Amino acid sequence: MRASLVLAGLLLGGSGALADELNLSLNTDSVRVEYARPIASRPLEWDLGWLHHTDNGDALHASLHVVGKLKEGAAPISGGVGLRLAYTNGDDSNQTGYGLALGGFARYVFPNYDRLSLRGHAYYAPSILSGNDMDEYQDYALQVAYNVLREADAYVGLRYVSADYEEASSANYSTWFHVGMAFRF
Repeated sequence: MRASLVLAGLLLGGSGALADELNLSLNTDSVRVEYARPIASRPLEWDLGWLHHTDNGDALHASLHVVGKLKEGAAPISGGVGLRLAYTNGDDSNQTGYGLALGGFARYVFPNYDRLSLRGHAYYAPSILSGNDMDEYQDYALQVAYNVLREADAYVGLRYVSADYEEASSANYSTWFHVGMAFRF
C-alpha cells in the first residue's frame, strides 16, 4: 500500500514550469497515444501509453526515467534511461502478459536546422523480467521530427512493438512506418 502511495505521488507531482507532452502516432493498422510529464524539481519524467493494433490487440505501458542533457551546445542531445512496465493483451493469440523493460530515449537537434530533430527509443524485457503468458517484450522507434510550432512537432518514423508468448507465436502491435504529432503544454 505504501509503495502505491509513493508511486502515485511521483506520478502526480509534476511541475507546471516544465513541459508536459501529448503524443499521437498512427499507421494503417495501429494507433499509439502517450502522455509524458516531468516530476517537479527532480531529473525524472514519467509517461503512460496505449497502443492499439486492429488485429493483434493492445499494449499498455507506464515508464519512469532519469532525464537530462547528454550533450550541451549548438547541437544538444537530451534523453533518459529507465524502466517501462508493459502489459499486452494479444487479441489474435488470446495471450496476455507483462514485462519490466529496461531502456531509454534520446533526441538530437540538428545544429543548423534547429526545427529538425532525430529521436528514438528502445526498450527490452527478456523472459526473466516477463510474466503471465509473455516471454519477451520489445519496443523500438526512430523518428525524424519537424518543429511546426514552438509547442508542436510533426514526425515520421519507423516503429516495432512486439511480444513473444509461451503458448502462441509473437504478436506484433506495431511494425514499420508511422506518422505523428507531439504537443507540449
